[in-house]
Amino acid sequence: PEEERPRLEKHGEFHLGEFVNRISPGSLVMQMPESESIASQTLVFGCVSGMIGVIATLPPDTYEFFLQVQKAMTQVVKGVGGFKHEEWRQFSNARRSSDARGVLDGDLIERFLDLRKDKMEEVAVIVDVSVDELSKKVEELVRLH
Repeated sequence: PEEERPRLEKHGEFHLGEFVNRISPGSLVMQMPESESIASQTLVFGCVSGMIGVIATLPPDTYEFFLQVQKAMTQVVKGVGGFKHEEWRQFSNARRSSDARGVLDGDLIERFLDLRKDKMEEVAVIVDVSVDELSKKVEELVRLH
């Protein structure tokens, strides 16, 4: 009989556009002991191309808030090359395809800080928070990496 191999537990699916070949506990920034982080755990991943990224575990309420921000950003910001964000991030392999789930696109959310003031206001209205409050929360997310 074949020995049972351990498998990763799936918590989310997300098209990255790269092949991840290493995931390790860690961070790309030094965490100060007295500072509070919005993430309970961070993992650093490396890709075949040399790209590196961060996966952070967020509390459910924080995740839901940023999911709203992400959805608002997709309404206000047009995708590069005419791609819809949802289609680009859709998980797909030889056997199946499914919408991205359980993962936030930090790059998209962080683009909020680069928007013109009128576009920031549009996003803030959709999320139902002030531009200042939303900016502070997105800046907290930026500090994770």
